[in-house]
Amino acid sequence: MSPGIGTLVQTFLGALQGSISVLLTLLAGYIMARRGYLDHKTVRNISKLCTTLFLPCLIVEEMGPQLSASKLRDVWIIPLWGLFSTVLAHGIGWVGKRLMKLPYWTIAACGRPNSNALPLLLLQSLEHTGVLDTLSQSGESASETLDRAKSLILLNAIVQQTFTFQFTPSIMARDEGHPKNQDPESQNRLRPGPGRLTAVVQDQERVGLLDDNDHDSDDSERTTAEGYRHALDDIADQPDIHWPERLRPLEKPLKKVWSGMSPPLIGAILALIIGITPALHRLILNEDGALYTSITQAVANLGELFVVLQTFTVGAELAIVPSTHPGTLATSWVLFVRFLVMPVIALLFVFASAGRGLYVDDRLVWFLLILIPAGPSAMLLVSVAELVDTSQGAIAGYLTVAYMISPLIAVVCSLGLEVVSIAAKRVSGL
Repeated sequence: MSPGIGTLVQTFLGALQGSISVLLTLLAGYIMARRGYLDHKTVRNISKLCTTLFLPCLIVEEMGPQLSASKLRDVWIIPLWGLFSTVLAHGIGWVGKRLMKLPYWTIAACGRPNSNALPLLLLQSLEHTGVLDTLSQSGESASETLDRAKSLILLNAIVQQTFTFQFTPSIMARDEGHPKNQDPESQNRLRPGPGRLTAVVQDQERVGLLDDNDHDSDDSERTTAEGYRHALDDIADQPDIHWPERLRPLEKPLKKVWSGMSPPLIGAILALIIGITPALHRLILNEDGALYTSITQAVANLGELFVVLQTFTVGAELAIVPSTHPGTLATSWVLFVRFLVMPVIALLFVFASAGRGLYVDDRLVWFLLILIPAGPSAMLLVSVAELVDTSQGAIAGYLTVAYMISPLIAVVCSLGLEVVSIAAKRVSGL
């Protein structure tokens, strides 16, 4: 076996071990949910906790030290490529949907990769297998390389998260299938909350004898009934709050901006403010800063919970969400895009552009440009389907298959490292 082939095989085995560790973490969550240790509500709450608290803390911890003006000038290609590759993948998904008459969820599944928990856990595993050493800069340890990789992955994750909540719900809402009970009686039964009253509906075939002899009053009774029906509508429980007159022009723009905010985006804004403000950077992020051993360490402890817990929760959610057969054609098409088309496009992009002075000469950045568009779709799609009240069964069925074959990402990793090493030969001293 030639040295080149031997290195490729060794790299593949290291990436495969890392991918299997990710799959085993998913499997642990799946088994625990199947055994009844976790129910749907608990999994949902943990997932929201990860996104609302742990992920913003991880963003502040990992991105804060990396978000200086000079470093942002070097890594601009990461969020730009993340956005472009996502738009491109959605476009490819749309073409497949039109040509093969597939459901709309396939567009979102083609376009939205798992951009946070899965690549972060994979990178941690690659550190232990020694694969990450090949991407380190001169004089940089593997742990320092991992920290840089985390910050870049999270930078892309913010772009992906914002894009998903802005556009994906409107795409998936086009699919038919509303699993929730549409019976008015079951929806309007007395339950906690304001204005939850059940309308009294009479069966017209079982009305008293007085009704049978009074046909002339049908119209007036119908009008009265309509009035009663509207009188039983939900009572708004929100106070009518008006903005001060001087601030009234800002009300709609500010509300629109706030509606587009998410906890990860807020965490990124805080990380940016802390990172580019020298006084805050020294106070919070420097090891000899006054707040480092208290606030910064608390944030770091919370942030470290995200990666494994979110991956574990994904496995549990796959076990809990009732799945149906997603269709062989739909599943095959999305897997084809996610595990072949997008990785090939990323490999060709890095092969053609890296080391030519178009963006930073950094092995790690080049490798992440390949890793970002690859792999299974985001588990977040199930939450979006629930949000827009469309069927989750087919999506859950597809995601189960996608995460079962997720170790195929090892092929992308090994080929990506080979492309990175070829591109590095164009740059002297890299």
